[in-house]
Amino acid sequence: MEDSKEDIMGEEIYQKALEYAKKKHEGQFRIGGAPFIVHPIAVAEILRQDGKQVEYRVAAVFHDLLEDTDASEQEIVEIGGEDVLKAVKLVTKEKEYCMEKYIAGIKKNSMAYAVKGADRLHNLQSAFCANEKFRKKYIRETLDWYMKFRPEIPEVVAELIESLSDDEEKEKFRAEIEHFVEK
Repeated sequence: MEDSKEDIMGEEIYQKALEYAKKKHEGQFRIGGAPFIVHPIAVAEILRQDGKQVEYRVAAVFHDLLEDTDASEQEIVEIGGEDVLKAVKLVTKEKEYCMEKYIAGIKKNSMAYAVKGADRLHNLQSAFCANEKFRKKYIRETLDWYMKFRPEIPEVVAELIESLSDDEEKEKFRAEIEHFVEK
């Protein structure tokens, strides 16, 4: 089956976006030491597996640019378009942001919601190498705000809870997560 002209053009846009994101994230690393770019690529891959269109994947590789690099909104628009920029801005945490407003904005935009869900999922999957204090904080934030963003999130949070050494803390978290995890 031949790829349509639209598919080929979309893939070219994605590759251009990916090269731009690689350049902007150059020299940045994740907890655990991997080059930072592996994270936006993984988020884009989750969305590709979900069957999301190319704009979602472009927003995925761009989702940390405004927060973590010197990328400009204009550059993002030139490569990805206005809808991508809007989604990226919604998932970007401003200084002294209000979590309720941040989440409410994301929930109003399907692209931002999909990107944030995939972002949280990949960050949870990667959190096992972080220190225990960070894992507890991440579990807490996920329980409070992100459990319904993707169906896989409760299961990954349950696994992360089991990685904790504090049995009392584990029990508290297990009780909170019980209604999210299917038996």
